[in-house]
Amino acid sequence: MKKMLLSVIVVLLVGIAAAAVYAVREMGAKPSAEEVENFAKLPYFKDGEFQSPEKLVYDFDNVRNGPAGFLRFLSRSPFAPDRELPTTFLTKESFAEKPADFALYWLGHASVLTELAGRRILFDPVFGNAAPIPFAVPRYGKAPVEAKDLPPIDYVVITHNHYDHLERKTVLALKDAHFIVPLGVGAALRGWGVDAHHITELGWGDDFAADGIKIVAETAVHYSGRGLGDRNKTLWNSYIIEGAGKKIYWVGDSGYGSHFAEIGQKYGPFDLATIEIDGWNTGWPNTHLFPDEAVKAAGDLKTRQILPLHWAVFDLALHPWHESIDMVLEKAQKTGLDVLTPKMGDKIVPGKTRTEKWW
Repeated sequence: MKKMLLSVIVVLLVGIAAAAVYAVREMGAKPSAEEVENFAKLPYFKDGEFQSPEKLVYDFDNVRNGPAGFLRFLSRSPFAPDRELPTTFLTKESFAEKPADFALYWLGHASVLTELAGRRILFDPVFGNAAPIPFAVPRYGKAPVEAKDLPPIDYVVITHNHYDHLERKTVLALKDAHFIVPLGVGAALRGWGVDAHHITELGWGDDFAADGIKIVAETAVHYSGRGLGDRNKTLWNSYIIEGAGKKIYWVGDSGYGSHFAEIGQKYGPFDLATIEIDGWNTGWPNTHLFPDEAVKAAGDLKTRQILPLHWAVFDLALHPWHESIDMVLEKAQKTGLDVLTPKMGDKIVPGKTRTEKWW
């Protein structure tokens, strides 16, 4: 009996150790001391951390549909859809040999494959779950494409290092592409095997230009972190992307703030803005955009159309999966804002393709 108990304990300890090693690998390396020393010269880095342009507010006694504990992420959400969502599944044959001047494939949540100026740019690709362990924060359904079935990707753009925006497995599958990432995120990529020459790190106001495409990093009201002790050790960005005569705003994750009007004034108007619409909760009121704030932000940005992101894949904020998009459409109808609602996997051309309510 003692031997059996000892064997069980050993197996459990080995399993825990293996899970810990796996999780640490998924988290990725942190910026070096030399990098942190350089960050300290920036006006938005203080006391060892990057600073949000507006202080984040938390009120965990006021969590909507709580509790918000971690254990809820270990099983399928009660707010998930009760059926498989309509999805256009993609293979290598789904993509033309030559990318279009301007087209998009929404791949679910914040992942979008963009064709611009004859190049392919993949934003925040996550095709698995949204946590460092495989069974936590499960998807509502299968992703519309697997990394192995993607066409050749020229650029991968990461907005910040949260697990629902940065996935190690997908990074490894795309490591021959050029990565555009916020300051500090390059450390994790290099640790995962991406060549340093394939990584460009941008701070707020920095830009990258190549192949007829220009990408400018700008501010967002948010935070970063993948594990204990690394909160705000790397930056989070929104982006302005220009190419083929088009101008796009990529929000990443952000609460509402004056930066939207400032960006709209400085860079707008935009042909398209991607706007996150899900992840909001009264317990963290300015970490993500509430639906009415998403529509208000679109007005601030001076955009002609929006593509709602950050919905229909993960329950991150304790509300029914389609509540946010319904609220956004209701608000948008009152302002005349054009909202694109493609199914996951559909190819669309903003300004030309008409989309419908599919949920």
